[in-house]
Amino acid sequence: MNKNLKEKIVLTFSILLSFLISTILWRLINFPFQDPEIIGNYSLNNHDHKNDVTRYIVFVILPLLTFIIVKFFFNKNFFTQISFFFKNDQNVNRSENSTYLASLFIIFLFLLFNFLSLEFPIQKIDTFHEGQTLSSAYKSLIDNSLWSGSYVTVGIFYETLSSKFIWQIFDNVSIGLARYTELIYIFLFKILLVYFSFSLTYFLKISTFNKNIFFIVNSLILLNLIDYNKDSVDLLSYREIPIIFLLILFIFLVRKVQLNLILFSIASLSILSLMWGVDRGLICNLLIITIILFLLIKNDYRSGVKLVFFVIFFWLSLYFILGHEFNFFINNTISVYKEMSYVHGFVHPIPFTNEPNSARATKTILLITFCLLVSINLIFRSNTNFSNSFKHVILFIALICFGSYLYALGRSDGGHIKGTLGFPLIFISIYFSYSFIFKFSEFFDNLKDKSKNILLIFIVPIFLFSFISFNINNILNYKDRFKLYSNLKDSFFLSQDESKLVDMIKPTIQNKDCIQLFSNDVAFYYLLKKKSCTKFYLAWSVSPLNKQQKLINELGETEIIISGGPKDWWDVPLSQKLFLITEFVNKNYYKQEKIIHWDIFLKNK
Repeated sequence: MNKNLKEKIVLTFSILLSFLISTILWRLINFPFQDPEIIGNYSLNNHDHKNDVTRYIVFVILPLLTFIIVKFFFNKNFFTQISFFFKNDQNVNRSENSTYLASLFIIFLFLLFNFLSLEFPIQKIDTFHEGQTLSSAYKSLIDNSLWSGSYVTVGIFYETLSSKFIWQIFDNVSIGLARYTELIYIFLFKILLVYFSFSLTYFLKISTFNKNIFFIVNSLILLNLIDYNKDSVDLLSYREIPIIFLLILFIFLVRKVQLNLILFSIASLSILSLMWGVDRGLICNLLIITIILFLLIKNDYRSGVKLVFFVIFFWLSLYFILGHEFNFFINNTISVYKEMSYVHGFVHPIPFTNEPNSARATKTILLITFCLLVSINLIFRSNTNFSNSFKHVILFIALICFGSYLYALGRSDGGHIKGTLGFPLIFISIYFSYSFIFKFSEFFDNLKDKSKNILLIFIVPIFLFSFISFNINNILNYKDRFKLYSNLKDSFFLSQDESKLVDMIKPTIQNKDCIQLFSNDVAFYYLLKKKSCTKFYLAWSVSPLNKQQKLINELGETEIIISGGPKDWWDVPLSQKLFLITEFVNKNYYKQEKIIHWDIFLKNK
């Protein structure tokens, strides 16, 4: 038996064994529950959040360590290959070509036409999720507050600034405009995905024509990971914009193009990603730390120090720009990291079981592990089809796959687990499409230039028309449609019960400066055009006892509280989840009336 065959057999057996051990360890890892005084799914199951994170890391890392140990045992040049991987760049100069750039232009043009063809979303409002993008923004529009005025659980841009900015731009406050921002973000995200696919071609060791094939195929695959349907759960969310932007910047960093500008841009994402979303911000900052380590390992100390300096510069700038809001931002962000998993978390299903969502979780984690194994294996492959710089990018994408699953560990339901599958699919698409095209590149290269150009001229539009729809009338009437949509009255988006509540309660609150919702229907602040009396506009997030006490302290002379609603069943009923507030309301307020699903409480005189 030759050495290579023996290595493959040992490697296969060892990795399979490591997966078996990882599955066993998943059940054995069980940190004792330390009560954070937060009522939720974790507390009801006496489950500590550290269990989910630790189990996931061990499940993925053990096969990777096994792979590396076997490689070390069989490979005498183990450390030499690792050193070569990190310290040597092998770029492939991309030859510019009119058809090559034309492909990019045509896809961008198709995406624009597709965006202009969209029917604007007119479904009834989701008073919880859309309420997060409406009520905090409306309060900021009134008093210009940020974290000091609203406890932010997702990100200040998502919850507050996005809707506020578009209202200010068009000088109009409407649900339609708030929804329109999401369409814009999806469109921009699609543009970034296509450009990411385009930028990868720089590293490919194939002809310009074959690069076109790679670019077109991957663009279409990536574009189908997300759509404009708000009611569907996509494999990739537009909330990944900072991550995909960082990935593109990393590609330029590896290429050493406009190095100072790229380092400056990467550093800016340290704070911009946290403004966008605290979960994506965490992963983005961990990736930036990884980039710094990457530069130091490559002995590029100058670039590493510059990146650290730029990061410090942006944080200091943020401190002076935000002023007193900076402390609120820091405290708010730390609080979310410490508490939100216990507020809304679900115990992660055990892999390879019949538990709800176990199959989906198992598939995703296995794919993530596969991506990491493939990227590490490339370090030790001496074949010439993958340049060293391309391997760096491949490994970086694999690390994104690993980090992105942390979103699902905070809320392990089917939708959130599905939303982490996007990056592993991107990795698989890139790796296998390039391997396939490289293998059959001679076939395409043997075609005459005229045949290649004709093929591209036909293949690009055919593929695009197959995947991207158009509506000429919608494109031509876009301006009028947008004007009509942005001016639709709020009542258009409400259910009959919601409209009735708004109409019936308006006389009661018309002279009130603020109201307080003890309900998951947080959109009612916006719908009633009243700001929240406390910074805790999202009652569901106030489960920690210290938050409940702060809310009670901030209530002050609040005269009216709206409680209940059809969404009160989530997780744990609010009356049970927020028991301190329930006791306070029952003691200091009386129920004036019940309007359908909602109870109206007035302060005792």
